[in-house]
Amino acid sequence: MTILKKLFYILILIGVASCNSCDKSDNNTDARKEEVPSSPAGKYSAIFGGGPFYTGGMEVINDLKSSGFSTVILWTIHIKEDGSMNYNDTPIINSDGEFIGDPEWKSRLEQLTTAPTSVDRIELGIGAWGAKSWQVIKDLIAKEGTGPETKLYKAIQKLQDITGATAINYDDEVTFDVASTVDFTLMLADMGLKVGLCPYNETEYWKSVYEQVEAEKPGTIDRVYLQCYAGGAKNKPAEWNQYFGKLKVSYGLWCRNGENCQNGDNPATIGEKITSEKENIDGGFIWLYDDIQKCAAYGKSSSYAKAINEGLK
Repeated sequence: MTILKKLFYILILIGVASCNSCDKSDNNTDARKEEVPSSPAGKYSAIFGGGPFYTGGMEVINDLKSSGFSTVILWTIHIKEDGSMNYNDTPIINSDGEFIGDPEWKSRLEQLTTAPTSVDRIELGIGAWGAKSWQVIKDLIAKEGTGPETKLYKAIQKLQDITGATAINYDDEVTFDVASTVDFTLMLADMGLKVGLCPYNETEYWKSVYEQVEAEKPGTIDRVYLQCYAGGAKNKPAEWNQYFGKLKVSYGLWCRNGENCQNGDNPATIGEKITSEKENIDGGFIWLYDDIQKCAAYGKSSSYAKAINEGLK
């Protein structure tokens, strides 16, 4: 074999080896792309969000999927006297229980829990500070009950289908009627839905709701999101844990927000607070994705999720 031929074969062998190495490198890169951060086993990290979860398109969905948050809470539904419902200011359910919102919303939310993703649970919030939704729920139940033909049942069933929500999140800050809340919760249980409570005050109300539902449908209320910001800034998880059987609350904190983003906590501070309470909590949550977007210079959604997930370890 001539020297020229030997050199030729050597070059071929080097090329084959290089290609194999590239293939392995590409495969490793693909594997890394498939990996997403997640919460520690048995714990959860959640994010509340308003308008961006409806109008933000796939950019927001993809951000949430790769964020590290395990739970996304669509905040919030406002219920009207005729049984129609808004997502914040946008009408999405009419009085006949028909969906009249963005026809693409369902397909976007379906992608939210499609692998690869950190999100394994979607919740639908009802109520807000000053909102009348829980009084309307009380009135509608008194008028129609909670059966499959009622306005409440049909509207929630439609939203369950559209959003893919497996739980309803209770943000009652006005009405605090135990009997109607229990009836509503038992209706949701019959629909296969879980419930997350989101208190900041009125301990007796939340305690009574939990105990009565637990006696009828154990496990229906499976989470408690304790607001430890704004009006609930002085709340202590350990003190609230005594009201909910074996459940431990999750620790809720507000990201950077307000004028010039000077209010609230950055990811580092949130991580410290979660770490200090990790023995007393089942999870942590951030209020509010809308503010994360406005104050992105202080931390992205993934930074806040990482702060919670690392703090829970």
